Amino acid sequence: MKKFQSIILTICLLAAMTGCNNDSEKKEKDSSSKTSHSSSESENKETSASEAATEATSQNTTEESKAEPSNPQKEVKLLDMDKQTIHESASSIQYAATLTEMSCSTASLGKNAAKEYPDLASSINNISDFYEVNLLEQNNMYAESAEEELSSGEENFETYIFDLNVHVRRADSVAVSILHDSYDYYGFDSELRSFWGENFNTETGETIYLPDVVTDINKLSEAVEAELYKSFGADTFYSDKAIENYFKDYGEDGSHWTLEYNGVTIYFDDGDIAGSGVGDISVTIEFEKYPELFKEKYKNTPDAYIVGLPMKSSFYTDLDGDGSSDELTIADSYEGEFGVDRTLSLRISTSETDYTEKLMANDCEAYYVKTADGKNYLYVLMELEAQTELYTFHITDTGINKVGTQTIAPHYSDQTVSVLTDPDNMHFDIFGKADIEPVGDDFFTVGYDGMPVMKE
Repeated sequence: MKKFQSIILTICLLAAMTGCNNDSEKKEKDSSSKTSHSSSESENKETSASEAATEATSQNTTEESKAEPSNPQKEVKLLDMDKQTIHESASSIQYAATLTEMSCSTASLGKNAAKEYPDLASSINNISDFYEVNLLEQNNMYAESAEEELSSGEENFETYIFDLNVHVRRADSVAVSILHDSYDYYGFDSELRSFWGENFNTETGETIYLPDVVTDINKLSEAVEAELYKSFGADTFYSDKAIENYFKDYGEDGSHWTLEYNGVTIYFDDGDIAGSGVGDISVTIEFEKYPELFKEKYKNTPDAYIVGLPMKSSFYTDLDGDGSSDELTIADSYEGEFGVDRTLSLRISTSETDYTEKLMANDCEAYYVKTADGKNYLYVLMELEAQTELYTFHITDTGINKVGTQTIAPHYSDQTVSVLTDPDNMHFDIFGKADIEPVGDDFFTVGYDGMPVMKE
C-alpha cells in the first residue's frame, strides 16, 4: 500500500509538471504551424518571382545559394552547473524515534551560464523549486503516517527514507539534461527506486520532448528492443510487444529519458516492461550506431565532457574507440554506522573486468570523464569525516587502473556546490593534510595521467 501511494504521488508530480509545460508546448506548436504557413507563402512568392526574373538574376541567386553552408555546425560550449541539497527529518518525542529522513538535491546553472541563458536558468530553477516543495510535503505526510504506525503498536518500526538526487548528463549550448534518481524506503525491505530526466533547450529554456530529438519514435522503439534483447534476452520481457506498447503509452511524455552526449538513454522502472524483480533497466541508443534516428542539432556535441553517474546503474559509452557501446557500472555498499568507522565498498565494473576496494568513507559520488584525445577516466569523490578525497581511475573496456588520490572537493559556496561538467575547467576546493576547512580553491584541468592539475 505504501509503495502504491508513492507511485501515485510520483505520477501526480509528473502530471503537474506536464500541466505546467502544456502552455509552452501549445505555443511551440502554434509557432511551428505559423512558421510552416509563412514558409509556404514565401515559397509561392519566390516561385512567381523566379518565373518573372531574368536569366541573369536567376544565375546570381543560384551562386549565392551555393555560397551558403547547407548545414552550419555551431561550436558547442560546455556550461557551468551547480547543485544544492536540503535535508529534513521528523522525530517523535513521545516514542523517541526518527520518523522520516528526507534529502533532496537539485541542479541550477552556474553564474556564467545563468547570465548567458536567463530563460534556461529560470526553467531549471522552477523545476528545482517544484521538487523541493513537493518532497517536503511528502516528508510531512509520511511523518504523520509513521506516527500512526507507532501509536498502533507497530513493532520493529524503521525510519522512512526519501532521497532524490540529481546527476547532470549533458550541459552545453545545445541542451541540458538532468537525471533524477529517486529512492524511497518504507522499512521491512519495502523500497522503490525510479529514474527520470528533465531535458531543456539551452537557448529557449523550453522542455525538450523525445519527438524533438528523434526522427521516428517507432524506429526508436525497434532500436531499444533490439539492444535490450541483445543484453537481456527476449524471454526477460512480458511479451514480444512489451517494449512497443510501452512507447505507444509513455514514449513521448518526456519523463523517463535523458539526452546524452553520445545518444539518448531510456529508463524503465522495475515492472514496466519485465516482471517485478528484474529491477531497473536502462539502455542507450547511440548517435553513432543509429545516426538516422536523431536530428542533426542534438548530435553536435563537444569532444570532451563530464557526466554524472548514479550508483548501481549502468552507463553506456564507447570505452575502446571501436564504435560499439561498453557498459560501465559503479556500486557502493556500506558497513557500520554513518560517521563512525563506516566502511565503503566501491565496485567498478565493465563488461570484461571488475575492481573492488574497501575504504573508510561516509558517501561517494562518481563522474565519467572523457578527454579530447579519447581517453576515459572515472572520478570518485569519497566523503570522509572531515575531508573529501578524489580517486582517479583510468577506464578501458578491458581494464580499470587506479591512478591516484587527491584531497580536493568540488567548490562549495553560498549553499551550492559546483558540478563537474568541463574537463578543462573544474572548480575544486583544496585541503591541507589535516585541515577540516579548505585552504583555498582553484580551477583545474585533466592532467596527462587523468588526475586534475591546476590551470596555469
